[in-house]
Amino acid sequence: WMNGLEVSSIEADLSCASLILSVGISTRYVYATYKKTPVTTNEAEAWEAVKKACGGLHFLAIQEDLDSDDCVGFWLLLDLPPPPV
Repeated sequence: WMNGLEVSSIEADLSCASLILSVGISTRYVYATYKKTPVTTNEAEAWEAVKKACGGLHFLAIQEDLDSDDCVGFWLLLDLPPPPV
């Protein structure tokens, strides 16, 4: 279902324990949720910190199933600040 989307970024929403997929200019989806624990919160915080340290560069790779070594989809993403209005 993602083939027709202009995926722009993914971010961890720590308050809702979810991954937010931003597409296009103003559309956001809850892409996935996870069980909120101290471990998952630390992982989400670390992921966001590394993404920030890389200037917002990150990627999304999709596998057909958990046992697959092949990617069926790959997006290279970059967080950019919104333009001034």
